[in-house]
Amino acid sequence: MTGSSVPDVTPDTSFAAALRQAIAHRGLALNRIRTHLADRGLQVGVATLSTWQSGRRVPRDDSLAVITALEELLHVPIGWLTVRIPPARSELAATHRPYAVVEYAEALGHLLDRLRRDAHGRLRNLSVFEEVHHGPDGALQRRRVTQCVVAVQPVDRIIIAHQGEPGCDVARLNVHGLAGCRTGRVARDASAGALLAELLLDRNLATGDTAVVHYEIEDLTGLPSQNYYRFDEWGGTHYVLEVQFDRSALPVRVNEYRHRHADGAEALSQDLMLTPDGRAHLIEPSTEPGLLGMSWEWD
Repeated sequence: MTGSSVPDVTPDTSFAAALRQAIAHRGLALNRIRTHLADRGLQVGVATLSTWQSGRRVPRDDSLAVITALEELLHVPIGWLTVRIPPARSELAATHRPYAVVEYAEALGHLLDRLRRDAHGRLRNLSVFEEVHHGPDGALQRRRVTQCVVAVQPVDRIIIAHQGEPGCDVARLNVHGLAGCRTGRVARDASAGALLAELLLDRNLATGDTAVVHYEIEDLTGLPSQNYYRFDEWGGTHYVLEVQFDRSALPVRVNEYRHRHADGAEALSQDLMLTPDGRAHLIEPSTEPGLLGMSWEWD
C-alpha cells in the first residue's frame, strides 16, 4: 500500500478512472484483487476487473456486492465507487419508473408530483435498520428507521413512502423526523392508503456525501396487520428488520418472504424464530431490487 489517504478525485471523476486510481493507490495487482474477492465468496474474473478499470464495460446491477467489497478492499469510503457507476447502466435511470416494484406505484407517482419529482433517485441506501412495533390489538403502532444514505446527485431531502393497512384513514398516519432531518411536506392518497413525505436533511449533500437520518412513522389507525415489507428500487442495501409484537398477542408463526415485484411469485419463503419476548428479525447484507419483509399468522 502506498498510503492511507483516499485518492484525490473530483465528484465528476468517472467510475473507471476512480477504480484505476484506487487500485494504483493500494498497489494491488488484479489477480490479487480477484483472490481477495474470492475469499469473500465473490467470483469475478481478472478480465472483468480490467474492462471495468479501462471503461470498456461498467458493472451490472448484479455486481453491486462486488463493488461494495472493492470499496472495503481498496480502503475507500462506502459508496465511493458505487455512486460513480453510470446511471444508464446501474439502474436504467432513463427508463426508470418510480416505485415500479410495488402495486401502488401509480399512486406514489402522483404523490411524488405533489412534492418534488426531481428529488427522487438522488440518494442510495447504504444501510437501513427498521424497528416495527405492534400493540396488543395486533395493529402496527410505529415504525422507527435509521437510514444511512449516499448522494448520487446533489440533494437536500429524502423522500420516504409508507402504506397503511387496507381501508385505513391515511390522516392518522404521521411522520416524525427524529435526528439528521426534519419533516417537510407530506402527501397522502386515501384510495391507496399511502403517503410520501419529505425529510429535509440537516445539510445539502454533494455527490458522494453521506448522511444518517432517524425518523418514525406513527400509525394511529388501529387496524391489525399480517405483514410488513420494505421495497428497494435499486438494491445493494444492508438491511435489518426487527418486528416487536406485544407479549399479550404473539403470532403463532412468522415467515420471511421476498418478491422481485409485488405481483410476482415469492423468491424466498422461510420460517423465522420468534423470541420469548416477542421479537423476530431478518438481516440481508445486500438487497436486490424488490420487496423484502415478514408475514405472520395470528392464533
